[in-house]
Amino acid sequence: MKTSLSSIDISALVYELQPKLIGSWVNNIYSISKNRVILRFRKSTESPMELVIELGKRFHLTKYVRKKPVSPNNKIMTLRKHIRDLPVNKFYQRKLDRVIVFEIAYKDGFYKLVIELFGDGNFILVGPNNKIILAYNYRRMKDRDIHPGKFYKFPPSPDENITTLTLEMFEEKIKASEGKIVNFLNDVLGLGPLYSKDVLTKSSVQIKNIVDLDDESKELIYNQITVLKEQITGRNYTYAKYIDEDEVVDITPVDISKHKDLERVEVESFNDELDDFFSNQEEEPEYVEDKQVTTGKISKYQKILQSQENHLGKLILQEEEEKHKGDLLYAHFTLIDELLTTIVTARQNDVPWDKIIEKLELARDKGILSAEILEKINPKTKQLWLNLLNEKTGEKEIVELDFTLTLVDGANLFYEKSKKARRKIPGANAAIARSKKLIEDVESTKVEIIEKVESTPLVIKRKKRWYEKFHWFLRGDNLIIGGTDANSNEKILKTYFDDNDYFFHADVHGAPYVVAKDGISNLSEEDFQEIAVFALNYSSLWKAKKLVGDVYRVLPDQVSLTPPSGQFLAKGSVMIYGEKHYFKNIEINHAVGLVIFENYAQIIGGPVISIDQRTNMYVEIKPGDVPKGKIGNQIKAKLAKQCPSEELYKLDALTINDILPFIPGDAEIIE
Repeated sequence: MKTSLSSIDISALVYELQPKLIGSWVNNIYSISKNRVILRFRKSTESPMELVIELGKRFHLTKYVRKKPVSPNNKIMTLRKHIRDLPVNKFYQRKLDRVIVFEIAYKDGFYKLVIELFGDGNFILVGPNNKIILAYNYRRMKDRDIHPGKFYKFPPSPDENITTLTLEMFEEKIKASEGKIVNFLNDVLGLGPLYSKDVLTKSSVQIKNIVDLDDESKELIYNQITVLKEQITGRNYTYAKYIDEDEVVDITPVDISKHKDLERVEVESFNDELDDFFSNQEEEPEYVEDKQVTTGKISKYQKILQSQENHLGKLILQEEEEKHKGDLLYAHFTLIDELLTTIVTARQNDVPWDKIIEKLELARDKGILSAEILEKINPKTKQLWLNLLNEKTGEKEIVELDFTLTLVDGANLFYEKSKKARRKIPGANAAIARSKKLIEDVESTKVEIIEKVESTPLVIKRKKRWYEKFHWFLRGDNLIIGGTDANSNEKILKTYFDDNDYFFHADVHGAPYVVAKDGISNLSEEDFQEIAVFALNYSSLWKAKKLVGDVYRVLPDQVSLTPPSGQFLAKGSVMIYGEKHYFKNIEINHAVGLVIFENYAQIIGGPVISIDQRTNMYVEIKPGDVPKGKIGNQIKAKLAKQCPSEELYKLDALTINDILPFIPGDAEIIE
């Protein structure tokens, strides 16, 4: 799941937004939360544009209406004083860093508004004399001092990155390096682990350590670096979003091999997709709506409806196209089967690819029909492209096929894709109907301006976050998620497990895969202990009524869902390589708590210490004999006694189904 913008994301987004922002004027600045700022820009002939910035994570122009405070804080007042109503002369990314810069004209010089999107992020205003005027986060580091009056220095950055890397530099650096190839690529390319791993995967090099690289492997890796380099420097971006079970999990400006098993949809605007993706993850604002905000909601729902209708159209088209491809294969069954047999037989006899391609071209020149249908072949990706005649239209069509599959299996893949699209159509229609109903409901009230809250408050239906389909808890600001079964275990590793995360697992059969999001950057030993407790709580030890167990922790590159060659890996199993960091004799402890918000209440669960840090209303439980349903009702009754009377209506709005996901199994309450 995408949580922030990478350096390549920033490069592509800056490229898309430069024509819009350069030449505009700073119209206003707002702080809408602790870490989110909105910059409003205007051009004389266009509507105002709002750029939302979340420190350390993202920025993008937004079409969604957000409530803005009536009284700005002191830092916003200072920003307005210096740069409001001044023109933007330049807008750029600093090198290939996660840093963007606005140069705002002032007399004979310019202000620099620097947004740092790494770590916790920062928002820094630098004067024409290159001295800091203000920063959202003041800090003093070994090589930088972010305080008013100090000269501003950009964060340290490598002299070279992928955009300046040459073959000579690559060869020199690889000779002087040791250790893992992916770490070397990360340092040399300056792109982060995701794209470094992607370069290695696309090069088809299986070697992990630099010392084992031969000249051919080095050439394959550098060739793939060159492909990515040309995309970045040539601004040759292809924006696409990746969908897993109707949920968008990532949006990228270049293809990512990690997402090869997900549905890929090309999009026109990188900014607009990021806006939808991140804006819809924000918590609903907790304030009484007025006409302006209600109208903004209608616009939001209409955009969602349009997206849903486009998605339905694509599903209908996909159902037809995939079935048509399967039909085409069967219409030319004999010729395709003859071609596949020729290729597979030649490879089984160790005939080199260049010889195979040469003989196929010769056969095509001689008019052999099974060779004439071959458009091209790619041995690396095991794909061939067939030029097949559609007898109904009289036109030829290109069909892509995996030549390692039988013709029947290849056709069945297209038919399965067609069926999958057809199965999704009823759900898409239902989603469209829900959106239309939402628009109708909001339309019916948009002319009303609410001046006061009713004496009996309403409890809003809380929108659940993506991670709530798993076991989860928050350790400080870090999200910890764990699988609920074999399928969700696998989904966590395939979709949500990133290079800055830790992997935890109880050392017992029947335990969830636990991922500590962004854990490598900022977790302490005390945090590790709590995460180990969480991993143990939801393991089979709870059902066995055992209170003590061991848990281990490993890094992302030690975890694999792919077994060694020739071996089988059962569903729900995982390969762990290298040394495990163990936490011995961890004791099970678990609490279910209640958190009160302005318009609703939420149930949370996890290790006692972590729950205690978030609320003083909670119930401790341990493995026992009381069934989950009954213990859930007992927990709700206990929480009701702890809840302030004026907030009880929010707890009453919750059902037993809101509590059950946080109970690991049959239990008893610790009095």
